Amino acid sequence: MAGLTIVFDYSGTLSLEAVAFAKDDTLERQLHLSGLADFGVMSPEIFWGKIVNPTWEEGSRSPIGYRRLIVGKISEKWTVSRKGTSLAALDRAAGIFVARYFSHSRIDPSWRPLLQELYNHPLVTAVVATDHYAEATEAIKGQFQDLEMKALPLAAGGKADVRVGDKEEDEDPESRGRFFIANSADLGHRKDEEKFWVRVRERTKWAPTDRLLLVDDFGANEAAGDHYGQEAKVAARRQSTMEMLTKVFAGRAEVMPFILSGDETMRPGEARLRIEQIAARVRESLRGGGSPHV
Repeated sequence: MAGLTIVFDYSGTLSLEAVAFAKDDTLERQLHLSGLADFGVMSPEIFWGKIVNPTWEEGSRSPIGYRRLIVGKISEKWTVSRKGTSLAALDRAAGIFVARYFSHSRIDPSWRPLLQELYNHPLVTAVVATDHYAEATEAIKGQFQDLEMKALPLAAGGKADVRVGDKEEDEDPESRGRFFIANSADLGHRKDEEKFWVRVRERTKWAPTDRLLLVDDFGANEAAGDHYGQEAKVAARRQSTMEMLTKVFAGRAEVMPFILSGDETMRPGEARLRIEQIAARVRESLRGGGSPHV
């Protein structure tokens, strides 16, 4: 029977708390609590405009990490004397901020039943795909550990290259149950690039008889502060992603959008309902091998 590779986006899909952290009021509070405000980063506008946007290109494609980028950007025009007196304090503040961010990036509990079902399914290869900083890989691994599941980065060799159901996996029982983490910072390419998906295909040993299913919000659920969730951009991102998946996965790809309304009061219940709908369609697809459109 053909296998099914299921790819989950992280921020805005598996983790809604990561999105909530970027809301203006929450973000401003965290800038002050961490101490970054003491170094001039005291508002969301400064944070996005002076820190994140100028460093995202490097941060999302390299192992440099969020913390080092924050420190480097804030201190880039400091004198040698100020670096000597203040760099350690800045590094501590950046570390606190990054730790708080990832502690607020938990997997939504409503996903847990489906994730547990997929974890040991003999026909399923499950992947978490994210455009993120280097620290996200360990943070996501920790999230799955909290759920009593194992997750391995695709960029690592060895066991992470072993496909579920392959004979070679039978020689390594420890690799049977796990999720894969495809982080752009590890792979060197982002999700809007074909090479990212080629790496996913190669590392998971996807076969032409298999199907691929992507569950993604395409930025629609992101906070507005970084301008990532604008409607036209979401539509364009979804279309271009589908075109890439169709090409890379030989026309055997499907997309399940995980897009919520902008009503914050309705979002928790709406998210649970949407997750239940996706879970039902995935189960139906696994039973009958059919298309999991929703």
